[in-house]
Amino acid sequence: MTRNWHIYLYIIIFFLSACNIRTSDKITGSMPISTHFDIDLYNLKSGVKVLSDTSSKQNFELNVEQLSKGIYQIVFSWERDVVKPQEIERFTRQPELGTPKYYMSTTFWLDDKESDNYKLLLDTTYQQAELEELLLAKNKGESIKMAVVSDGANNKLYNEYLTLVDRYKAKNRQQKDSLLQSAHYNGLKLIENSERLNTLLTKDWLPNVKAALLREEINFMKNNIDNEVISHIYHIQVNTKEDFEQYREVYNLFPHSVKQNFTVWNKSN
Repeated sequence: MTRNWHIYLYIIIFFLSACNIRTSDKITGSMPISTHFDIDLYNLKSGVKVLSDTSSKQNFELNVEQLSKGIYQIVFSWERDVVKPQEIERFTRQPELGTPKYYMSTTFWLDDKESDNYKLLLDTTYQQAELEELLLAKNKGESIKMAVVSDGANNKLYNEYLTLVDRYKAKNRQQKDSLLQSAHYNGLKLIENSERLNTLLTKDWLPNVKAALLREEINFMKNNIDNEVISHIYHIQVNTKEDFEQYREVYNLFPHSVKQNFTVWNKSN
């Protein structure tokens, strides 16, 4: 009886241990690409490529369990069968750059303590030919929306930030399209329509959109200043913009420990 009790105890311990075995962290998803495509992952803070893989199937799985938390950029690329004349000229002069490719990318927050499962989502169902047509057309690739999501709170907050930025990018595109339409009306001498559109567009429409986006970014960071995602967003934004003073009101809200980290990050890059 004592021996059987020990056996039962071992079985219970085994099952309890099995329940605590952690599954590997991964990014899964599907890209509507029939040929093989490359997947590259970059740490956005350092700019270093941390992972690279190739998939010959539309459904992919990327193991990311060794990566530290932070903002990452995932890049998908595949060979192009359409090459523009200027690209042929460039390849002739600089063959080491390789043949042109299609590129799609997005950024996301990764933290294995928050979630071990990240999923790539596209805004709609695309065919490969449709994606490639959009990517070849000037600025049309910006209309393709993709996101890497998880059930982690920080990942969700970062995606809220991306939604905010996308909203202003869409407004920028809309005003550019209106400007092109105005030029078209001018070319056709449709003065009435042209004047109507010109009243909607001022000479400084682009600075106005940028200024509005900057204000929204700053308000978003201030409203979520205690979240660790914000310091990462701030660091990337300040390092890619020329004017630190634009973000000083955000910087002033960070505790001293976070400000010290900015110094460490700058020294390491």
